[in-house]
Amino acid sequence: MFSTLLSVLPLLTAAPASASTMLGLSTPPLHFVMAADMTGSSKNPAFGYAKQVKLLSQSLLLNQVHSGDTVTLLRVCSGVQTIADFTFQSKNGARLSKSDILRYTGALTEPCTTHGSAITASLALARAAVNRTAAVGSVAVFFTDGAVEDDPARARLSRAFSGLLSEPGTRLVFLAGLSPEKGVGGNSIRDTFVGALGQSSRDPRVLMAGAYDLNNVYPAFADAVKKARK
Repeated sequence: MFSTLLSVLPLLTAAPASASTMLGLSTPPLHFVMAADMTGSSKNPAFGYAKQVKLLSQSLLLNQVHSGDTVTLLRVCSGVQTIADFTFQSKNGARLSKSDILRYTGALTEPCTTHGSAITASLALARAAVNRTAAVGSVAVFFTDGAVEDDPARARLSRAFSGLLSEPGTRLVFLAGLSPEKGVGGNSIRDTFVGALGQSSRDPRVLMAGAYDLNNVYPAFADAVKKARK
């Protein structure tokens, strides 16, 4: 299903950059908030979701995070675990080290052993993180299939999402990996999730990618991150 999903992404190989970009001289800082929903489809080895989340998060950490950026990583199960929360500083302009990226993404995508989902809670925590660095533009990335039936707070999903978008620092919200599989009621999990987000899902700062088109949407995401730095 995902055999060629991320074949176009530069994984653990930094994209070519000018000297000024590598040194962080022309890149205003951003706050990256990444949440990985490891419930539902992530438990099915045939679906390959956890592997794809790991690969995409590795690419993002390596190719999008620059010196001066803040990184918050959230692992979503029945609760939300903060994997990392730090400001990356590099005097020589180096990117995050490969060993750190592997360590962070390994912890971020560790399979859940509990039942239930806390995707709504992760939106609230993402908002709090964005608010903490209000003077810096923020990019929020949620790796999720969109299944919320096991989320006890799902009635507040729309409010939590609009709250994140209401923060002045929020420049971009990327919802990646939404599932086309049928859910409750016969509609796709993706369509049900988008409907539950309400009117805020139409905000121009929201970028979505289904489980089959992550590799097609990633270039648009990377371009949006560049614009968010301005």
